Amino acid sequence: MSDQSDRVLLIEDNPGDADLVRLRLIEHKPKVNVSCVQRLSDGLASLEDKPAVILLDLNLPDSQGAETFRKVLEKAPGIPVVILSGQEDEALAIKAIHEGAQDYLVKGVITGGELDRAMRHAMERQALLRSLEISRKQQLEFKDKFLSHVSHELRTPLTCIHQYVTILLDGLAGEVNPEQHGHLTTILKSVNQLGAMVHDLLEATRAESGKIRLERRCVSVDGIMGVAVDMMRATARDKHVGLELSSDATIPFVHGDPDRILEVLINLIDNAVKFTPLMEW
Repeated sequence: MSDQSDRVLLIEDNPGDADLVRLRLIEHKPKVNVSCVQRLSDGLASLEDKPAVILLDLNLPDSQGAETFRKVLEKAPGIPVVILSGQEDEALAIKAIHEGAQDYLVKGVITGGELDRAMRHAMERQALLRSLEISRKQQLEFKDKFLSHVSHELRTPLTCIHQYVTILLDGLAGEVNPEQHGHLTTILKSVNQLGAMVHDLLEATRAESGKIRLERRCVSVDGIMGVAVDMMRATARDKHVGLELSSDATIPFVHGDPDRILEVLINLIDNAVKFTPLMEW
């Protein structure tokens, strides 16, 4: 049984070119295992054997040009592909490399050493890309776990601060003079802002990791708009900004998550209130 690193899939419809490429490979590496097919469909079916590298002619009976490579990349994104062309086309070569091909060679002028070197470098680059992708995913997972942990840890002290400031503002711990009341109100606003930031951070982390949950059902957009406006009236009033709701009763019901829709509307209204300049009379 041959090693996987010796398996080469050659997708080439011209028998003469296929024999030439096979000869070049065997001259330089006698034990190489070359499987040759003439149609792209047969080549895609052969990918289940997971060759170490694919040598691909772009112009085949059932596929032409750059679309040939795109189909191979879509079917086997982790296998390095070296393009074999009958003519030197710099524009096509650059396009293929940009889209993910590892190399572009002209069939009539390549030697066995050049072909072997191109395949070896293609496999090394593909392995490096795979390693970088794994590292990137690990970094993202670590970042998500870290942000989630920090966000959860911040919630407890924020809740405690909010509760005790509320107790002081309500006079449950003794009388509070106007100046102290103003300071406590400022603290409460800051705590609420920080709590909102922690909430947004958690939601962003869940969204990036694909863990955000949507509970869709039949929803009245008009009703959610009313709730959002009611929740933001105090904020608008503190900023001396008018906030009115003018809705259309003919707006149909939608299929969505009411909590997420409400969050979006609140964020939009909050930004509108925050950046609305005060009128000068």
